[in-house]
Amino acid sequence: MITRLLLALLFFFVAAPFSAAQSTIGARISDQFDAPLPLLRPQVIVTSDLVTLGDLFDHAGMYAETPVFRAPAPGTRGRVPAHTVLDAARQAGLQIVDLAGLTEISVERAGVRLNAMDFEQMLQGALQTQLTNLRGENAGRYAITLASSPSPMMVPAEVANRLEVDLLVAPSGRSERFSALIRTPSGQEIARLDGRAEHRVMVPVLGRAIARGDVVRASDLRLQDVPFSRTLGTPTLLENADIIGQAARRSLRAGAPLNPDDLAAPLMVERQDLVTLVYRHGTLALTVRARAMDDGAEGQSIDVMNLQSDRIVRGIVAGHGLVHVLGPMQDVAVATRLSPSNSDTAERIQ
Repeated sequence: MITRLLLALLFFFVAAPFSAAQSTIGARISDQFDAPLPLLRPQVIVTSDLVTLGDLFDHAGMYAETPVFRAPAPGTRGRVPAHTVLDAARQAGLQIVDLAGLTEISVERAGVRLNAMDFEQMLQGALQTQLTNLRGENAGRYAITLASSPSPMMVPAEVANRLEVDLLVAPSGRSERFSALIRTPSGQEIARLDGRAEHRVMVPVLGRAIARGDVVRASDLRLQDVPFSRTLGTPTLLENADIIGQAARRSLRAGAPLNPDDLAAPLMVERQDLVTLVYRHGTLALTVRARAMDDGAEGQSIDVMNLQSDRIVRGIVAGHGLVHVLGPMQDVAVATRLSPSNSDTAERIQ
C-alpha cells in the first residue's frame, strides 16, 4: 500500500505541467528564504541590442545585467517560449525562477519612426549652428531643398534623440550645395542627404511708399524674408534701429530693402530758412536772426548769413530753426555789428 502511494506521488510530480511545478517549487523556496524569486514578465520592452535577465524577470538581483538574447529589430516584437527563457536563465546561472504559469512571453524592441521631415529638421539644425558660428545670431537661415526624399526609417528609441549630422560638403558663399550623413552616436550611418541650401534673411522693408523728406516711423516697417544674395550688391540695412527716425532722401517704394543711401538724418534746417543764431559763453547768450545757406540735420555744420551784417558765419544745427555759432565771441559780435552787452541781442543766463 505504501509503495503504491509513493509511486502515485512520483507520477504526479513528473506528469504535472512543467510551469505549474516550477511555480509551486519556486513559491516554497521563496517562502523558505523569505526573498522574492525572479518572476517572469509576460511583456518585455527593451531599449538596447541585447535582452538581459533584468529585462525578462522581476527581482533578477545580481543577474539583472546578464545578457541572454539578441533583441529584435527596432519597432518589432517576437514571441519566446517560457522554457527557452528558463534554459537561458539556467545557463546564465539563474537556476530557480518563477514562470508565473506562462508558456510564452512577448519581447519588443522600442523604436522611433523617422520620415523625411525629421531628417530635414536635423539637417536644418546643423546648418543653422554652422551659420550662427560664422555670422552671428542674426545671420538668417537656410531654406533646404533635398535632391531626393529619404525613405521612412525605424531607428532604436535610445538613439533617436542623439543622432548626429556630419556635414561632408557645407554650403558657402560660392555654392548652395550640401552633402551630409546622419549617424548614430556609435558612428552607424542612418541616411545620406544631398541638396541645396539657400541662405535667407529677414530684413526690414517699408510697408508703404515714403515721400522724399518723410521721416520713417516704426509703424512704417515690416519684416520680409529675402535671399541673402540680394543684400550683397548694395549694403542693406538689417536693423530697425538704423532706419527708424531717418528721413527719405528720395521717394521710396513699399516692399524694397533699404540701403544707407536711401536715408539720411531728418533736416532741422533747410536752405533759405530763417533761423535763430545763438552763441553761448558761460552765462552769456548772444542771439540774432539769420538765414540758412545750406540744409542741415541736427549736429551738422552749415553756413548761415547774419541778416544785420550780411556776413556769413559757420554754425552747428542744434534743433528746428536753431544754429549755434562756432568761433570766438568777438567774431560774433563783429559779425552782428553789436556789442555783447547790447540788451537786444545778449542776455545773461541765470
